[in-house]
Amino acid sequence: MTELVLRARRTTALFERDAVLLDRGGMRLRIPLTAIETVRTGGGSRRRVIEIVLTSADATPVVHTLSPPNATAATAFADAVNAALPVRDAVEPRADGAPSVTTVPVPPRTEQKDRWTTSRERRVPWAFGALFALGTALAAATGGWVFIVLWAASYTPFLVGCALTHIVYRVTVDWWLLRRRGITVLAVYKDSDYVGEVLAKTYSFTDAAGEERTFRGSGRLVATDPERIEVTYDPCAPKRMTTRKGPAVRMLSVLAYVLLGLPVTAATAAYPPVSLIILLSAL
Repeated sequence: MTELVLRARRTTALFERDAVLLDRGGMRLRIPLTAIETVRTGGGSRRRVIEIVLTSADATPVVHTLSPPNATAATAFADAVNAALPVRDAVEPRADGAPSVTTVPVPPRTEQKDRWTTSRERRVPWAFGALFALGTALAAATGGWVFIVLWAASYTPFLVGCALTHIVYRVTVDWWLLRRRGITVLAVYKDSDYVGEVLAKTYSFTDAAGEERTFRGSGRLVATDPERIEVTYDPCAPKRMTTRKGPAVRMLSVLAYVLLGLPVTAATAAYPPVSLIILLSAL
């Protein structure tokens, strides 16, 4: 049977062989077909409302509602689920289906480079090259070699600032996402290996979906024999994870972010417009 995907407002529904999966807010609701009484559709011709009605022993069953924008897809989804439901007699006693519904974090997508990411990465060096060529042309138009030398000499620190700005951006995004949806677990020491001349420790843990994950690095020990540290990971992006550091390391990280990262980011962002304004005023 072909799996069907139905995208609704803030919810994605997936119909697999023996269950309907509802992904909403980073969490996945798994509803077995045996727990579904029927799937009803309603609404106007341009918009449908889908109601997944669970089996119930009384007259007030649990209902999960979706509002997909595509009426054709909504009807096809409801028909496919209803066709796959187990055959029941109308007077057959029903058991409550709600207890068999489970909730887990949405499994991470398989990481791969899509065309947009690849295209964006190709545009970055071209953008830096175009900026350098523009500045060089403006500096040459002033007729003074001093401007050309200053522009060329200051462009390398600008590129270094761009690299540091990217690090600040990634640190900020990781902190924000892990703060919003991160799950903290205890990771157990697994083994050690040298990365260059540095001994790196590897810790392992089991995520909410039951898969084993590894974290390479160090953190504040919360237990020994075996060593265990706290690791916070993003269930939607398993490679995004961090560990709890000691107070001194956290303080140094905050100081580096505030006193170095943010000023470098501000200076990097100001460099192109300020430099071009100076060159234009010299023409």
